[in-house]
Amino acid sequence: MRIEFGRLIGIALSAAALAACDAGDVGREVRDTVDVRTIEIKLRALTSDACHSDPASRQPWQCEKYVTQLANAANTIEAAADTGFPQLNGPGRRMTSAVAAYRDAGCAQQNTADNGECVAALEKLADAVTDARQALGS
Repeated sequence: MRIEFGRLIGIALSAAALAACDAGDVGREVRDTVDVRTIEIKLRALTSDACHSDPASRQPWQCEKYVTQLANAANTIEAAADTGFPQLNGPGRRMTSAVAAYRDAGCAQQNTADNGECVAALEKLADAVTDARQALGS
């Protein structure tokens, strides 16, 4: 009796494990996680930063937090562009490109050799943010 009960439990556990294997993708689609209102609020807040409005007035390394926040926003904007908001495609790609230019130039370091390159990257980022806001109608 004990052996049969153990075998029955083993069969039940095996069946449960196999059933879970064919559960399919139970994750949410990207569209379900993109809230355009949240993007609008974040972009509006970031446009009040001096790194956005007057990047030449700051040392490039002082804008690292701003750039990091926009790098994250760019990922969300690109996801939104892929899932029903195609007007965000261009601004999202330009934001990602400007973030890469800022980081590739070493702008987050206090001893940056070329501030001009960093300011140019920040200006491109600001333009892309403005374009994204306009695309959203905010």
